[in-house]
Amino acid sequence: MSVDQQSPVSQHVVTGSARKAEHLVGRLEDFPMHAIRTVQIEGRDVGIIRTPDKVYAIGNRCPHQGGPMCLGKVTGTMVPSDPNEYVYEHDGLVLQCPWHAYEFHVDTGESVAGGLRGRVPVFEATVRDGEIFCSLNRPQLGGGAR
Repeated sequence: MSVDQQSPVSQHVVTGSARKAEHLVGRLEDFPMHAIRTVQIEGRDVGIIRTPDKVYAIGNRCPHQGGPMCLGKVTGTMVPSDPNEYVYEHDGLVLQCPWHAYEFHVDTGESVAGGLRGRVPVFEATVRDGEIFCSLNRPQLGGGAR
């Protein structure tokens, strides 16, 4: 099965009338670690990002000028530190826009360090029995500050 095309397999989630269908997007082993792969879900490009702990799904439009996020680079970022000290963190958990290098957290879609208002849409993604499922539902985000 090609993961770059919408899978015909879907199941409807019945926990609420506004919930969207869940789609099988591929086998976990077919998605490289710390890279983004584009899949089609309900006519939308969605980037699937695999990390050692979780799989994330993120929209393809940068809130800055509409850049194609699915062509971006999965990376980490520099974090505030003491003078003459350089600290790199969040490796594999930051997506960089290919047009202007704005950085976004893959779990929330928020801009790193508040550099940009707005956020990249993020969607629910789960792994069951070695397969990745995604829906266009927005995940419940925790209240933790960055």
